Amino acid sequence: MTRAFLVESLLICGIALAIPGSSAVALASPGLRSPPPTELAQLEWPDAVPPPLPPEAGPRPLEAPPPAGPLTPDAAGPDADTPETGIEILELRAVDPDSGGLLEPSMGGLGINIWEGTSRAMLLRLLPQLPNRYDSPTLHDLARRLLLSTAIIPPRSQAEPAGGVMAARIKKLEAMGLSGGVAGMLDLVPEGGLDAELMRVLADSRLLSRDDEGACAAAAAADGPPAGTYWEQLLVFCQARAGDGAAANFGLNLLSESEKLDDPAFFSMTGALLTGGEASIESLPQPTPLHLALARATGTPLPADVLDDPPLPVLRALVDETAAPEAVRLEAAEMAVQAGILGAARLADLYNAIEVADDEIARALTLAEEDHSPRHRGLVLQAAMSHELPVGKAAAMQKAWQLAAEDGFLRLSVAVYLPMLEDLPPGALTWFAADAVRAFYAFGRFDKAAPWLAAAGRIPDEPEYMERAALLWPLVALVEGSARAPGHDAWLAALRARDGADAALHAGLAYSLFEAMGERVREEDWLALLDGVSRAPALAADPAYLRQFRGAATAGRKGETALLALLILGRGGVADTGPGLMSEIIIGLRMVGLEEEARRLALEAALEGGL
Repeated sequence: MTRAFLVESLLICGIALAIPGSSAVALASPGLRSPPPTELAQLEWPDAVPPPLPPEAGPRPLEAPPPAGPLTPDAAGPDADTPETGIEILELRAVDPDSGGLLEPSMGGLGINIWEGTSRAMLLRLLPQLPNRYDSPTLHDLARRLLLSTAIIPPRSQAEPAGGVMAARIKKLEAMGLSGGVAGMLDLVPEGGLDAELMRVLADSRLLSRDDEGACAAAAAADGPPAGTYWEQLLVFCQARAGDGAAANFGLNLLSESEKLDDPAFFSMTGALLTGGEASIESLPQPTPLHLALARATGTPLPADVLDDPPLPVLRALVDETAAPEAVRLEAAEMAVQAGILGAARLADLYNAIEVADDEIARALTLAEEDHSPRHRGLVLQAAMSHELPVGKAAAMQKAWQLAAEDGFLRLSVAVYLPMLEDLPPGALTWFAADAVRAFYAFGRFDKAAPWLAAAGRIPDEPEYMERAALLWPLVALVEGSARAPGHDAWLAALRARDGADAALHAGLAYSLFEAMGERVREEDWLALLDGVSRAPALAADPAYLRQFRGAATAGRKGETALLALLILGRGGVADTGPGLMSEIIIGLRMVGLEEEARRLALEAALEGGL
């Protein structure tokens, strides 16, 4: 580590240090190396196959590091919906303001040196490409922590204005719907450092938190808000809510006459706000924070199609929006939980608040089978909670998960029922043990899974339950960090009985994940899969991104490796990623010290991949 880098590392932690002959110079970041071009005249066309490229021609496929220990329990659980929880804003001195963040390592941050060796140009190129949504909780959490981590940003040129990386981080946090992170990061921007887009983010953030006065203060900033239709609309709203009807009407007429704004909902609700009348909105497929503020101010009910294509910050706000009907709020809550921006406990509260008729609880499962709606999923939860005996709760829970799996809501449903599951006695419900183990494993609650795993081993001599218990073996092996634990042969037999021709594909996935985590799989086990019955789908990453990922992982560039992993996997999802690519991503994460994240990703891939 260079002396200059050490100085800046200490400064970013708020430590003043004097070293003779040193200065707080930013970390030097050499650009990516590539081989020099070869002149055409130098080429000699061989008669046979050309020789392989020399090693310096590009990064090689990655080799797995040695195995690590078992996974530790995830204390956060399924309700970690407030990214700002435990956040401490660190004081920064004499460093690039782009380096500020809300998470230090003890709070889940990835470390202040994660961008060492990565160029600023590379960072600014890749950050905006991050997906806004992730099907994988592991990837979503990694993206959140990457964006919020306090970390020294690569140095900028003298001609480049400050704040570019911080702005890119804030905009991506907003697009992901992480409102707490947005608000905290905006507080770190130096005075006068908000550009037009960040001012818009600030105003929207305040509107979504129901701070209309604060949003209007942003619109009436000392130097005047930036030009644009957005600010003209916000200014009209602020004038109307302040009772300045003349100014608001003038601005509204200008917007109408200019014909540059096609927003019937805005005109209708603003008119109602000015006159005290009622607005009518038939359709609002792309609601904005200002639309929600106007609906609240005028008491205008929101139409059902607000859920057709809402930005994630608006989706999260719709959960608590009183102007939205109950059905809209329930569906918004389910969508928000799946997007990773709402905790399952909040959804459970909404389910339990549903008013039901006297006979609906008794018929909850029948109603849910006939109509797979958010309301009926809520009725099933109420029905499960109404059972006094554990066996009744477990049976209702199992049925709820079966129905949810048909609609792609399995993870959501498991998260909602997890607190109830924690209170059930494993010893009396051995028939339910395998389901319980999978549920706890899905959310990293390995300590809670242990007694259920023991119960699964005591299943009576019934083929169905014995098979389900045997199928747990690869999950247990991934969690405990040992692919040599007893149970392999029973698992493989159960897998073949369940999957038939696809058993080799699933076994290959398990073996690939084991080897990615540094475990050795016997050669004869691999050879047994070469039966020619089925082949894995040929899914692959974009070659340029995979090449860059290999180079970053080999060089130990931690932040860049994580960023590229998110870009490669985040767009397609864990379930759609082939075993070969998934293994290489896991290996790369382990190479840069993200061992826990790699193993959780492996476990998630196993669960999503049919294991």
